[in-house]
Amino acid sequence: MTLLNKAAARCGLVLVALAAAAPAAATLSTQSWNGYHWAHTGNLAIMVGNNASAKWAPYLANAETTWSADKYIDFLPTAGMTSATGCAGVYGTIQICSANYGATGWSGWTTVYTSGTSIYQATIKLNDYYFNQAKYNSAAYFQQVICQELGNSLGLQDSDHNFGNLNTGSCMDYTNDPAGTLGTNGTLANTAPSLSDVTNLDGIYSVLDKTQLVFTMPKTSTNAQAAGSVPEPGSWSMMLVGSGALGLAMRRGRKANLAPALAR
Repeated sequence: MTLLNKAAARCGLVLVALAAAAPAAATLSTQSWNGYHWAHTGNLAIMVGNNASAKWAPYLANAETTWSADKYIDFLPTAGMTSATGCAGVYGTIQICSANYGATGWSGWTTVYTSGTSIYQATIKLNDYYFNQAKYNSAAYFQQVICQELGNSLGLQDSDHNFGNLNTGSCMDYTNDPAGTLGTNGTLANTAPSLSDVTNLDGIYSVLDKTQLVFTMPKTSTNAQAAGSVPEPGSWSMMLVGSGALGLAMRRGRKANLAPALAR
């Protein structure tokens, strides 16, 4: 989540209950977001639909490659399957969208849709209202936000919500200076996952589930990507509602830093 910091702003969580929630897991891995994860019986190959503007392309590609270095996760770049403004979820995928969503107070917003604790689709909105402003229109901000939102879409919680302390070298760490060059937050860049992030992600996915979405199985997802055979969002929504499988929509957004820059 990427919230804009207004003095001592804290990250928010909005829960939209679409069905009865399953009890939280008794033991959660460090940095787990309430135990939410993509169910898997083996490795995951998750299609990431790109509905973002062209300026996001290099940062999205870099973040996908970086997270895909994890031993359990492979992100598969695909063409967008929804509209940038509506950013509807598509079953079995993560949809990335960018648009001018207005002065919302967040520069990045991740929604994960769950049945029990299992994520079955996710959306990420990147708010160009802020990224068109000089303060946020930098490679470091672009890279940190897309890296952090992809981490959230896997069920990984942010590691720190203090904008003013020293950078930890993690894109999951809030900061006034993601590049680590302004002299306000130390010298580390918060633009990629840290070793701790990867370790904690492995902790989330080290335990196998009994089932896995067919579209996230490596061979199946690759074939679906090549054939363009993923169903339209509307048809999947009807199927899910009809079967009673629709669970929870969890939204996380991270506020952008609207406070004056810290003195050097």
